[in-house]
Amino acid sequence: MKGTNTYKATFLQIDITPDFQTSLVGCYRSDNRSQGILHRLYAQAVLFQKEDKNFCLIAIDNLGLTVQLANIIRSKVSLLLNTNTSHVMLNFSHTHSAPEPTQYALNGERYFKFLCEQILKCVEIAMKNFSPCKIGWSLTSSNIGENRRNGCSITDDRIGALMIADSNSEEPIVIITRVAAHANVLMSQNSKISSDYFGIIREELQHFYGCPIMILQGAAGNLKPAQVSKTGGGNLDDLYRIANIFVTAAKQLKFKLKDIEDIQMFSKKMTFIADVPSKEEAEKIASNSTSADAQDWLKSCEDLRNKGEKFQSQLAEINFFKLNEGCICGVAEEIFCELALDVKDRTNNPLLFLNGYTNGCTGYLPSRTEWHKGGYEVFESNFIYHKYHGHVMPFREETADKIVDMVVSEWERMKKTEV
Repeated sequence: MKGTNTYKATFLQIDITPDFQTSLVGCYRSDNRSQGILHRLYAQAVLFQKEDKNFCLIAIDNLGLTVQLANIIRSKVSLLLNTNTSHVMLNFSHTHSAPEPTQYALNGERYFKFLCEQILKCVEIAMKNFSPCKIGWSLTSSNIGENRRNGCSITDDRIGALMIADSNSEEPIVIITRVAAHANVLMSQNSKISSDYFGIIREELQHFYGCPIMILQGAAGNLKPAQVSKTGGGNLDDLYRIANIFVTAAKQLKFKLKDIEDIQMFSKKMTFIADVPSKEEAEKIASNSTSADAQDWLKSCEDLRNKGEKFQSQLAEINFFKLNEGCICGVAEEIFCELALDVKDRTNNPLLFLNGYTNGCTGYLPSRTEWHKGGYEVFESNFIYHKYHGHVMPFREETADKIVDMVVSEWERMKKTEV
């Protein structure tokens, strides 16, 4: 049943910058130990409440946890909120200058423990400050991103935004924005902890709108910051230039507030399958690469073949968060922008945002067309990250189509079952 002024919301952010040295993750560095702090890192939490139901969206300045680690955080938060795990959605900025919170990194496990503690503290404090709310969606565009795949120029230039405001005063509580471009202006030449361009945008827009700003990373698997080298990154001038492109566009957003009529938050599961390459296929892929050492990857492929394994499967989650006419949904992949654009076009809804980097990250997930072109995002990235992601090859070529089909189907169902 639709209601009026029955929903409440709250927002809080907390510092997640370590006060100890860690390994930086996201690109090659001759010494990946952090050498100080350039920009502080934050976790941000938006909570919605109706009667005994709680929903939570969390944004984290990090490259992206494994699904297993992300689910530890989600489980702890859902327990604190007395809600289902599917009512807790994590979104990672994908900054390439953040700590690696894994067992493979310097102080990685120590940082993950700290990250969990800070996020739980953030949610616990936020829970004490609910207020009746209204929301308003807005949309504009920006040329912040470029396609980094050879021969492809497709981008998703949408800047989607959701203002959450106090029902009585209509003063904004927080504005959530969505962008699609890698947060990797800073790469190998930077050894300091940084939120990349996200932190600058938050600071500038907070000053303009007079409220906190949360940024969600979209379908950016094949999108880099505009006019920044796809392998070498850029410098501080590029960082501010990229942020300014976004900020200039975002200042044009116009919000019309209204009561929340419908919130739906849930997850759907599907199985992703990656084939184990034959010895000949693996050697061909490795021989065609000049970007990374494939020896560990070749050994992992051999180990799988020796065990008689012909494919690897993962039970994947698509998490949905519908608020009135808009929807934020995502998967734990670096999905290519074509997937998000296909969803937008097939549903005729530019406020339906299919994002990557949601509840973890298990590697690149290309469109069917780009899958066949190969390259770093399809094959070679697995040389480095297969030990984190749990598969040595990209998921099968039809996986992208199946994700899009499911999102479109669920959106049609959601429209028919508005609560």
